[in-house]
Amino acid sequence: MTSGRHLVVLAGADAGVVDAMAATLREDGTVRTAYSPAALYETLDREVDVVLVDSDLGDGPIDQILDGLRCRGSDWQVALLDADAGRNRDRPRFAREAPVDAVVERDEDAVRETVSRLAVRARYRKRLDEYYALAEERAALADDDEDATLERDRLDRRLDALRRDLADAYRRIDASSAFDAALSPRERRLDDDCRNESDDPAGASEIDGAESDVCDE
Repeated sequence: MTSGRHLVVLAGADAGVVDAMAATLREDGTVRTAYSPAALYETLDREVDVVLVDSDLGDGPIDQILDGLRCRGSDWQVALLDADAGRNRDRPRFAREAPVDAVVERDEDAVRETVSRLAVRARYRKRLDEYYALAEERAALADDDEDATLERDRLDRRLDALRRDLADAYRRIDASSAFDAALSPRERRLDDDCRNESDDPAGASEIDGAESDVCDE
């Protein structure tokens, strides 16, 4: 898969913990930080690869925040940061059905490894989306249309490059992860009913072009 720094959103209520973790993660990629649910939603756009949410974010059930992420329907991977990831799986504030791709303790090495793995999954999903879109575009071009020859050649080259990227990514993740990554966020949800726009914690469910004063590096 083509190289490049992944983009991570890191959100938590404790600014000191968030900033320290962000400093570590910036060794591998670009990080945006948020210290409230509303700020978290403002940081999101379609360039994001991974969203890390600390279990201390917000005053209510963390599942509500995670549902808000999934209802926005982009291709980012979501991980929950938890001080006791093993034991807290059975606590009321963290439902076993919560729509996350990973649960990880607040350990720098564990978080970096998780982000790296999820970033590959996110890019695999994005490459799949691009591949299918280009394949449909290529199929619409008639092979006997001489005027479309240059466009066919361009699409064929791009499709070949995407096949190589996908094959490279597949070798870096296991089959189960590749299957999960191929599903859309809404398909990965156990509950198909997203909240209505009026219930949106950020006040809007559309994130395209969202502006934020986040910390990019």
